[in-house]
Amino acid sequence: MYAGFIIAFILCFFTSLLNEENAGSLLSGYNTMSDERKKNVDFKGIVKIHKIVFYSISAYLVVISLINLFVDNLKFMFIAMTLGLSWGFIPLFFLGSNHDKNVYKPWELWFQRFMFAFLFLGGLIVSYFIFITPLNELTSNNL
Repeated sequence: MYAGFIIAFILCFFTSLLNEENAGSLLSGYNTMSDERKKNVDFKGIVKIHKIVFYSISAYLVVISLINLFVDNLKFMFIAMTLGLSWGFIPLFFLGSNHDKNVYKPWELWFQRFMFAFLFLGGLIVSYFIFITPLNELTSNNL
């Protein structure tokens, strides 16, 4: 019941650690870039986008958890959290590319598209399986 609050707290905590000074070491992939590619990345913009996206996901999880306190529907909670966590990261693909002016190889672009499709379709598929699963199987202690 309190999983949404816990996940939101963890996301907020790690997001609060991110700033412009330590972004190079905390954001994945930057420390392995060459110096010429690092020059094409606007870290102020990327840090701002990361904070907006992660705080938005956290706020969404808190709202869903508050709703769940008053409306006792476990399937709603599972589906809403699944969609929020999988679809919440999708804006990073679109908004982050505005602050990265590097030219990427075709396989890198296809990998980004694959991850976008994986997050979108994966959230839908997992939500569908949660929806068709009987409630007593979702709440059993045999998991």
